[in-house]
Amino acid sequence: MINGRILGIAYNVVPVKDAKKSAKWFVSHFGFNVRNDRGNYISLFRDNRPIIDLIESDNDTRAIFEVNGRSRWIVTFFTDDIESLHTRLISEGVNARQVSDEGIYGKFFVFEDLDGNLFDVWEHKDCELIF
Repeated sequence: MINGRILGIAYNVVPVKDAKKSAKWFVSHFGFNVRNDRGNYISLFRDNRPIIDLIESDNDTRAIFEVNGRSRWIVTFFTDDIESLHTRLISEGVNARQVSDEGIYGKFFVFEDLDGNLFDVWEHKDCELIF
């Protein structure tokens, strides 16, 4: 066994305008729980596992970048039932694109948070993720 290995990603940092408002949105739509609230910096967890940190930005910054003129996301969430999640988010008024079935690569859809940050959701039956 190799010591000092990277075991995975602990959490991702996402810039927002209002950390408390954004945290409430993520808790409402995804069932995350607030673990650490430092005012303008809030950590969201799934049970005891860190997911994302929301940090109020000093400017109009978003967690997106462009490739060939198309906006791309930085964070991809994993789900075991993409159709149900997508249907629920749409019914809750979340701006979500259609589910795309990419065969051996799995199923995906992209959604937008209150600040225009893009997130990807992925379902893949042959991928091992440890929770």
